[in-house]
Amino acid sequence: MLFELYLPFPPTVNDYYTKTARGVYISTKGRIFRELVSEAVNEQLPGVHIDVPMLLEVVLYMPDARRRDIDNYQKALLDSLTICGLWADDSLVNQLYIFRGKATARSGGSVFMRILDGGPVLPAGTLP
Repeated sequence: MLFELYLPFPPTVNDYYTKTARGVYISTKGRIFRELVSEAVNEQLPGVHIDVPMLLEVVLYMPDARRRDIDNYQKALLDSLTICGLWADDSLVNQLYIFRGKATARSGGSVFMRILDGGPVLPAGTLP
């Protein structure tokens, strides 16, 4: 299996959720991002649905040169791909490699994602 996707730049986990007196919900930014991801997936990989373990390579092309933590973007990205139906659940991701790309000239940044067959889950005690 090999799929490649170009996606919009996700909101941070802090911007993905909003807190109200009634609880925590997906923010307006989060809902808009989900819609954009769904459109991109339907355009680039129509009819694809993954239900086997996978390895993801994610390159975040930052929208500008500000300092950013690359781990803050994965929740919105993976959840949006689950919601749009690309895969059954993001628990199928066995390996996740995140890379920082250089800031792009594209307004708002972007994401490149490669989806490959997932390797085995490591047994307990394999790593120190």
